[in-house]
Amino acid sequence: MRHPILDPRDLEAVRRQVARLARSYTPEWRYESPEDDPGAALAELFTTMFHQMVDRMNAMPGKLYMEFLNEIGFQEPGPVSASGTMEFRPNDGEEDPVPVPQGTAVFTPDEAGENIVYETERAIEATAARLEDVYYVDPEEDQLQRLDLSRPLRFFTGGAGEQLQRHRFTLGQSQVLRLDSPCRITVEPRQQTRYLEEESVERLAGEQLRWTFRHGGVDIPFDKVEAEHGRIVLEKHSGLALEPLEEGGEIAIACQGRPSGELKLDQVLLSSAPLEPCTAQRIFFGDLPIDLPEGGYCFGRRPAPYGIFYLRCDSALSKAGAQANLRLEIVPIVEEPGAQLPQYAFGEAIIDKRGAVEVKPDDVWISGVVWEYFNGLGWRQLEVTGDRNPFSCKREGALEVVFQVPGDLAPTDVNAQTGWYVRARITDVDNQFSPYQRWILPFVKRAEFSWQYAQGVRVRTVSAENNGARSVVEGADRVERLGLSLLRPMDPGFQAMYLRFDRSPHAMPLSLRFQMAGRARMEDALLWEWWDGSRFQPVRYVDGTENLLHSGEVFLYLSQPLPREELLGQEGCWLRVSRTSRRSGPIPTVAAILRNTVTAVQRQREPEQFFDTAAYEAGKAVTLLARPVQDCQVWVDELSGLSAEEALALAREDGEGVRLERNGHDLVRCWVRWSQISDLALAGPEERRYVLDPYQGVIRFGDGRQGRVPPMGDHNIRVSYASGGGSRGNVPAGRVNALLGGLPRISAVTNRTPMSGGTGRPGWEKIEEQGNRRLRTGGRAAGRRDYEDLVREAFPQVRHVRCFAGRDAQGGEAPGHVTVVLTGFGEAGAGMEELCREVYRFLSGRCSCCLVAEDRLHVCPATVLTVNTLVTVETEQPDRAADTQREIARRLEALIRTAWSARPIGEQIRVDEVWSTVRDVPNVRAIQQILAEGAYDQEGQARLSPLDGETAFPYGVAESGTHLIRVL
Repeated sequence: MRHPILDPRDLEAVRRQVARLARSYTPEWRYESPEDDPGAALAELFTTMFHQMVDRMNAMPGKLYMEFLNEIGFQEPGPVSASGTMEFRPNDGEEDPVPVPQGTAVFTPDEAGENIVYETERAIEATAARLEDVYYVDPEEDQLQRLDLSRPLRFFTGGAGEQLQRHRFTLGQSQVLRLDSPCRITVEPRQQTRYLEEESVERLAGEQLRWTFRHGGVDIPFDKVEAEHGRIVLEKHSGLALEPLEEGGEIAIACQGRPSGELKLDQVLLSSAPLEPCTAQRIFFGDLPIDLPEGGYCFGRRPAPYGIFYLRCDSALSKAGAQANLRLEIVPIVEEPGAQLPQYAFGEAIIDKRGAVEVKPDDVWISGVVWEYFNGLGWRQLEVTGDRNPFSCKREGALEVVFQVPGDLAPTDVNAQTGWYVRARITDVDNQFSPYQRWILPFVKRAEFSWQYAQGVRVRTVSAENNGARSVVEGADRVERLGLSLLRPMDPGFQAMYLRFDRSPHAMPLSLRFQMAGRARMEDALLWEWWDGSRFQPVRYVDGTENLLHSGEVFLYLSQPLPREELLGQEGCWLRVSRTSRRSGPIPTVAAILRNTVTAVQRQREPEQFFDTAAYEAGKAVTLLARPVQDCQVWVDELSGLSAEEALALAREDGEGVRLERNGHDLVRCWVRWSQISDLALAGPEERRYVLDPYQGVIRFGDGRQGRVPPMGDHNIRVSYASGGGSRGNVPAGRVNALLGGLPRISAVTNRTPMSGGTGRPGWEKIEEQGNRRLRTGGRAAGRRDYEDLVREAFPQVRHVRCFAGRDAQGGEAPGHVTVVLTGFGEAGAGMEELCREVYRFLSGRCSCCLVAEDRLHVCPATVLTVNTLVTVETEQPDRAADTQREIARRLEALIRTAWSARPIGEQIRVDEVWSTVRDVPNVRAIQQILAEGAYDQEGQARLSPLDGETAFPYGVAESGTHLIRVL
């Protein structure tokens, strides 16, 4: 507002006029320097004093305007203290919570070296417990995910973390499951309640479960799974060998899938059998290998006692207790002796050579063998049936040796090859020393093994993975009743987040600050619980985030230490926050979770001040030592004007506002709290009221007609107050890091958010701007400008305010709705949620009650658009390209932070100014390309939008982001 200038003369104009008058009155005197001329000194003194009168005269319209504002009830807004979030860090070794009282003072020095003091608004207890992990759990969808704490956390929804949920169990028994050929595996579950076994078998053979084995590091499903007579039958039609699931572990089979219910077994029996005979892996005669199917001599071409024939088949010979069948195809090879002359009897006279007798050769064959196996210490005899000596070549056709695989049969090295072996050793060769021999030699063409179990074999190891936890039972074959839950679904419930701490976070209260990324309103309430080792117990809590709608603290009252228990496969102390319904809607995103935080405001508690009062001192004024003044309480000792009975009656009527002090039985003080009022003209003669000028620190009392006069007394006025407020307290994050006076067992403090929102006394121009609208609004909001003016007047910490008619809180068209959008002076979004709530409470009493009752009045923060640009330019001087890049980035930063941010909400972004800003940079010859995009949050979801024209963000304000400059 421009006030009229009653007298436009300045000091020089008055001086010239005095000189001109002096020459007309006394032409003989020259008005020159006042340093050595008394007349000139008097003239200069007059000039200065007269100019001061002109100034006061010109200030008259402003003073009259100020008085006019006072008459219409305009109130100068008081100071607002900066506030932010402080974090208190206890010593690492502390097991018990550390109390942080309300009013704990922290400080940081300002530019002049004086301390800016902040005080905490509430008491908390700080804990040394660290948040180790955050898990997302959804029983209905069978989801279990571990989230990355270094990234924003999407609460109550899947897909953002490492998937840990797996329902799987393994059955390990290397002897039974050492298989490398097509085979059939039988699984026999055993339960204490036997009639449930058939149902369990049907479930285990169902389509929702998948049976696999490991080969080459990959889980391969079995070719056939079916239930058969209370057993699960698995068939593998390939020659892939089963391998251990873990290095050095048992060979095992696995079953996984989402179970329909819990499956608990007491024991599991396994058996296996080949679908077709298994060819021996290796065959040796002594140290000579025999290759099949070419075949070879079992004991060489000249068998002799102690000749050895080795057969290796790991699949069959590892099956301790099973009946093994060795099928041999042996072809006899007959080696006839060479031609031989007739034999003569040299002891007789030879009369006639025709009487000589021809001798027949003797058959040399293997008449005795013994079968042996290696038991870990040496070779021991193996009891066999069937064709005990298949090498005699006395019987044609398939030969079969039957034996029971010994329990102590162990692998051994034969010819530098480790495996499971049996061997045949020659004990006797018929006609071995005959002079005329015909050798009958066994020639092996085929050697095959098969086996079968008379009954199942207990598994050696059982492991189960469910809901992130893994249970392993070693030596299960020695346990009669395992009682192990192989498959276990999650307990029913709603989506929940699990918080794991390294130690007990118990505190009264434990403060957890949730830094939210965006706004996502959930309609259902949240439930906080703690894990006691067997179930979750409810926790009393105070939610300062409104269901994670905005950043704030959640205070959990945990009076007893939390046990360290294993849950979700991890050991720790557990808290859970869960939803109470499955309503669809926006999902909150948590940027960070902080511990031991509390809001602190720029305020310093000052010592109480006492003042005396004379007899009937009407309009008394007292001045406080520190200012600006915050949280002022005025107590007046009225005992001098009251009888003892009146003082007691007053105390009974207002217990909180009256304090009595006694010396023994004598009443010596009667302190009565007086209340503040905006203007004493509004107070009645007997009302205990005062007015406060917070900037000057002046308290004024009534004169008996407008407000009561304090009674006479010494030190009978006591003022309790704090000082603080103003823009001086606005400091960035991390600056406030010292305690005023110290706090035991606290190692460090810091402000995790900027201390923002502090405003001081508004300038005269701002008072004029707001004051001239006060008469129009009358303290009521009817039109769009009324809402804006009322907010500007009552909330100096609001930087921008704009009212939108016919739009809802999301910016959509909504006839009959009114939305007031705000920005503050701090960083984008810092402290805006609380400010929006205060503005809503303020406006709800000054607008149409229908808007409030029908929920058509909205107050929300502006949508912050982080503007990122990609600029491609050509330069005139390539050697200055780096300087040009920096200058373009600097100017774009200044454009957004200065020019755009000063404009009203919804009108800040103008892309054409980006072009002109880049074009005006020196050394830019041509602009090849400019791409601008805005990153913003929409109900908890990060969004990007091109800024290529008129933006579709009525509530948008700009914030500078990343500027990438390319030079061609």
